[in-house]
Amino acid sequence: MKQVSADAEIRSISNWRMILCCGLLTLVGFNLRSIILGVPPVLPLVQHDLALSYFEVGLLTALPPLTLGVSAWSLGLVVERLGERACVAIGLLLLGIGAILRALWPSAVTLFCFTLLLCLGIVLAQTAVPPLARHWFPRSVGLVTALFSDGLIIGEALAAGLTVPLMQRFFGPGNWRATFIFWGVPALVLLVGWLLLAPRAETGQRRELPEGPQLEAAPPSLQEGEARPARAKQGRRVNAWHLGILLGGGSLIYFGMNAWIAPYNTALQRAAATPLVLGVFNTAQLPSSLVVTLFAQRLAGRRWPFIGAGVVCAVSLIGWLLSPVGLGVFWAALIGAGSALVFTLGVALPALLASPGEVARLTGMTLSLTYAVAFIGPLIGGALWDHFGLPALAFLPVLIACLFLIILGALLPERRPDREAPRAAGRGRVGLAVRNGADQPG
Repeated sequence: MKQVSADAEIRSISNWRMILCCGLLTLVGFNLRSIILGVPPVLPLVQHDLALSYFEVGLLTALPPLTLGVSAWSLGLVVERLGERACVAIGLLLLGIGAILRALWPSAVTLFCFTLLLCLGIVLAQTAVPPLARHWFPRSVGLVTALFSDGLIIGEALAAGLTVPLMQRFFGPGNWRATFIFWGVPALVLLVGWLLLAPRAETGQRRELPEGPQLEAAPPSLQEGEARPARAKQGRRVNAWHLGILLGGGSLIYFGMNAWIAPYNTALQRAAATPLVLGVFNTAQLPSSLVVTLFAQRLAGRRWPFIGAGVVCAVSLIGWLLSPVGLGVFWAALIGAGSALVFTLGVALPALLASPGEVARLTGMTLSLTYAVAFIGPLIGGALWDHFGLPALAFLPVLIACLFLIILGALLPERRPDREAPRAAGRGRVGLAVRNGADQPG
């Protein structure tokens, strides 16, 4: 009877700690995007006060994806050396300090310097989350990374929608510096909570399972025999180029549509439709991401969601370009939902398809390629428009990205959760475990 009671207490503590960790990762995602997306709504004020040119404004908005594309590869190696938990903490520190300092010391030079500093914090933390999710929740990687993605998307939506109303209601019209501080302080508060509550995961540390009855683990020879073919298969079929271009396609759809919807509508004398189309396009991401989260553990690593998203986005883009303006909102909603699906499920791919020691490195390389594609695509679209004088050509890179989603999604090595679950159960209990009050995520 005592043994049953002890086991129940262990499960209760472990479940609460798992919920806490999921909440922490979701809040990390929220802060990684709220600070960035809080800038565009007040960018005209920043441009006026700091006398920025249009080129400098463009560079400022391109700095986050550019930094992610340039530095994520190398910072993946830093994550392997310092550990995922420490890198998330350092990332939050750089994020909060950079956001607040560019408000306290405003000038064109410091604006770019501190924006670069906080962007490095974003890259470091975002690169560390997938391998950390793999260590903390090896059987729920899809769900946990989907929750992290939800945090990113919620941060984007709230910062874009609330920054100006908050400034006008509480900080005073034109006080953009206060909004920078408003979105920067939560990152530092979360840093304190992260240091106090996030379980420690030392590199190479052996997972310590709770006491009590457990399923018998598979013999080492059987585990090695299963691992070798899996690693060989992944080495043949999955690499950073595959994942980076696949996920870059989803990001290019998002950034490309956001970049060209307004200029395209203006060129076609239908600028009045732009606010609604852009609003629906971005808002549709959130319900899509939340619905995907409910089924993330079953969908993560499967081919057909990426193929389906590519087909839906391609058909919707063609429909948006060819149909009457009144249907633009419908097509924009489908494109936004499809890009969110790719992003939500794509975050989990490095953790699912790489061997445990290579997750951070593959994540960094994948992020570099993803944001490089997302950065270059809109530039190519603009060059095509300039050269040929046809507004619709700005969306050609977006259409090509849809085709890449279909092709590269079909070439993913299929992960079958229904087949992996019995095998995982045979290897023993996995996930966050608690013993004597100390968490030991592998």
